[in-house]
Amino acid sequence: MNLRNHVESLPGNPILVVSPHGELTRDQVLCHDIGIREKLAGARVGIYVADPGKALQMLVGLDGVADVVALLSPVAAPEFVVKMASRCGLEAVLCDAPDSFTTIKEALPAFRSLDALAASRIPVDLAAKTRWVLTTSGTTSEPKLVSHTLASLTRTTKLDAVRGASVRWGMLYDHTRFAGLQVLLQSVLSGSTLVSPALSDKLEQKVEKFIRHNCTHLSGTPTLWRKIIMTPGAERLQPQQITLGGEIADDRILATLAAFYPNARLVHIYASTEAGVGFSVADKRSGFPASYLTAPPAGIGIKVENDRLYVRNPHVCPHYLDTPDSFAGEDGWVDTGDVVEVQGDRVQFLGRANGVINVGGDKVHPEEVERVLMAHPLVAIARVYGKSNPITGALVAADIVLASPGMEAKDASEALRKYTQAELGRRKAPALIRIVAGFDLNIAGKIARN
Repeated sequence: MNLRNHVESLPGNPILVVSPHGELTRDQVLCHDIGIREKLAGARVGIYVADPGKALQMLVGLDGVADVVALLSPVAAPEFVVKMASRCGLEAVLCDAPDSFTTIKEALPAFRSLDALAASRIPVDLAAKTRWVLTTSGTTSEPKLVSHTLASLTRTTKLDAVRGASVRWGMLYDHTRFAGLQVLLQSVLSGSTLVSPALSDKLEQKVEKFIRHNCTHLSGTPTLWRKIIMTPGAERLQPQQITLGGEIADDRILATLAAFYPNARLVHIYASTEAGVGFSVADKRSGFPASYLTAPPAGIGIKVENDRLYVRNPHVCPHYLDTPDSFAGEDGWVDTGDVVEVQGDRVQFLGRANGVINVGGDKVHPEEVERVLMAHPLVAIARVYGKSNPITGALVAADIVLASPGMEAKDASEALRKYTQAELGRRKAPALIRIVAGFDLNIAGKIARN
């Protein structure tokens, strides 16, 4: 089935998207007739639109007939989009921003609608399934291009339109990223309503919209959830399900969310753009059961070698789109880059292998230091990163948002310095501690360490 088939199978005419651009019903999503879709056969198109409703309409029109659909972040610069279009071999870009449209049109064909694109082209007969292309990183580094199909993206999606009719998802991610696309597809394919604030909205504005629209399901990174809890009015949210992903979900954030939202089901998901959705955990404990290593859920292989986590997902193409590079070995196993440790009946995440801070030869995982810091009652959120040093190569540094801002910064820093030295030793403990009012997250909602 293609995306249009799924949407057509939904009963009634439910509202599928609520955004700053208005409401979009099932029938409005199905706005492109068979004639338009026939003219889009074999198209290689980029979708560069800020409105998730319009993006959904385009995806419904393209999936099953287009060759390639590349999802390009609406917060990316037009020049970046043109570069990605070249790498993907796109024939055109669909764009809804006037300024960006002008810039892109100077470099390659750009259209504001599928109808305009369809009128401009001669269809090409291709039998292959539509490839959905996603980028693996933000605009500050060179991203990799990963190809999915609707089947690989929705392998774990629950298709229950009866239950979905009473569900309202809140969108905290960019809808073109893997995590945001998962939320969009889960909401739409189950006939739920997706409440999507503007990407430029502040977190307080987003929380207020979720409250006003009675959102029942929310997905975000652990750091984003820490910020939500600190947001005025967050106690008025009444989630039935809270999903965490993208970062390590430690015991403290799980316990805090369980206490703050006692009626919510807590789920933390392990997924990546390359490997797709690996597994989920819903027992309110950090890490995942060691039993997954011998009896993996949903047919996804999971193993630990040399303290690294590997997954094998036969549903995902193991090659990047525009390079000969493969992110999987010849046997199909993908090195996730996550360092883990088997502790009894549990496998715990220690941190990212490429994020290690080398302090005079000692390897320090920023995530380990963050977990220790956030176990202290003074700390609401912590960001740990490396700071270059001519003697040791690097020092451990930390930015701290206090749980209660009334304490003097100097006193708080000194208390935390003594505490971390006792818990971690001098090599791992932060040599530099700054008390800050807050810090920005990257486009994926994760801590930006650089």
